[in-house]
Amino acid sequence: MPILSTELLLTEEERRRAYTIMGYFINGFLFGSSPPPKRLPLSISQPMIELSTYFDLPPVPTYAGQVLWNYRRIEDDNMPLQKRNTQPLVSFTGSPEEAGFFGIVLSIEECGVPLISILLEAIEATCDHDTEQLIACLQQATITLTDMTSILPRMYRDCSQSFFYHKLRPFLDGTNSLSSVGLPNGVFFEEHNGGQYRKHFGPSNAQSSLFALVDIILGVKHDQECSVKENSGQQSPNYAERKVTEQEMRLYMPRKHREFLAEVERMPHIKDFVRSQPGDVRLNSTYKNCLSALLELRRAHIRMVARYIVIMAKHQQSPMVVKPDSTRGEATAAGTTGTGGTNAMEFLKSVRDSVVQARDL
Repeated sequence: MPILSTELLLTEEERRRAYTIMGYFINGFLFGSSPPPKRLPLSISQPMIELSTYFDLPPVPTYAGQVLWNYRRIEDDNMPLQKRNTQPLVSFTGSPEEAGFFGIVLSIEECGVPLISILLEAIEATCDHDTEQLIACLQQATITLTDMTSILPRMYRDCSQSFFYHKLRPFLDGTNSLSSVGLPNGVFFEEHNGGQYRKHFGPSNAQSSLFALVDIILGVKHDQECSVKENSGQQSPNYAERKVTEQEMRLYMPRKHREFLAEVERMPHIKDFVRSQPGDVRLNSTYKNCLSALLELRRAHIRMVARYIVIMAKHQQSPMVVKPDSTRGEATAAGTTGTGGTNAMEFLKSVRDSVVQARDL
């Protein structure tokens, strides 16, 4: 197969499209068969390495490539994105269920876009000691977070647990979790100068810069390190013989997103201002209500992971569909992992607990 030149790509849109396509090529090639091949051929790896260097991203599919840069609208452009259908430009399976899965993830992102300006205005209000404006911003943020949570149940309609677990999830693996199939060093990416073994996470919601921004501005601090399992011999990626940090996941976000997050981190913190006003009951309750809305979004995500991953892992010998109302609470199971190689329940529960800690001033 000839090596395609990236020099013919002239615009940012063309480069994003190429990065997305090459990401699908890579995971389709690696995880379309079992066990995955030990080497990624030059015709696939070299263009992706050049594109990832341009974007300052790893040469693998990422959340940005699979979600933010990979959709077209198929209904009225004047409708809010979260209320219309979208279609992925590139797909692993070509299935409507895959389109449904990524469409819902994208809808949640789009629904949350107003949070960027709302929360930046909240920081400005903090700097101005404008309590009324800060309360108004937090109230708007609470409504938006609640709207985002309301989109999640559509997943049960548009993408079955069985399809996600058995058909789509294997393609969302990473090269960092392949010891059980004889690839402890990852996959060898061929390059003009020879090449090297590479171990990277696959695409994951943990790479969403929007949710990282919300956590930063609302004062949600995650542990510096989260446990992860590296290969427990499960069908899906696992990783916990080492630690993965929040900063490491940021390396999978577009460079400008990372720079923006770093800039926001240097701004005054809303939580510190609220703490300095212990007698302002309305401000404190509004801030806690906002965090409660974020907490409910995290809990809804945990419940979904329990149904789509934890329960399915217990039945992986006999594929089945679990009805949305068949599981209550937040189930746990050892060795279950999320997309991209994350230890799903452990990671999400640590994120949830961080929100609880932030709320408890």
